[in-house]
Amino acid sequence: MPEQVLQSTTLAKILSSSKAASTLRAVVPRTDKALLKVSRGWLNVGLLSTALIKTTGAKSGKSREITTHCMPAGHDLILVGSNWGRDFHPAWYHNMKAHPEVHVTYRGFKGDMIATELKGKERAAMWERLVEYNPLYKQYEANTKRTLPVIQLRRVQ
Repeated sequence: MPEQVLQSTTLAKILSSSKAASTLRAVVPRTDKALLKVSRGWLNVGLLSTALIKTTGAKSGKSREITTHCMPAGHDLILVGSNWGRDFHPAWYHNMKAHPEVHVTYRGFKGDMIATELKGKERAAMWERLVEYNPLYKQYEANTKRTLPVIQLRRVQ
């Protein structure tokens, strides 16, 4: 069911409306945080693959908590710094670049992971998988001139 929603033109039309996108950006992350916390990472608004991630602020050094869509890849998680297709990277991207150690809650897993940005051929191969997994990434890519960063989270042993 969620995959059918992602592939529908209705959702793309909604997201292309600046008012609808602004409302979603304001409401969805806060609601997802609450749902992911109480469900140990299983439930979120769109019933999509979403992780709750604690980062350390790049400038402030303070603990920050975000939710973002992800794609599971074995025990790893793959993130896209799409920022809803806006022309700047999300704050969490800068936080992970400065402090790659993160704490993740995702579908029953709670633990530490290390963030690494994928580049070159590795990014290109993963991008194809990501767009197949979540077609919205293609829409986000079309909405901006920047290259959307692809981040791999690996579990700390």
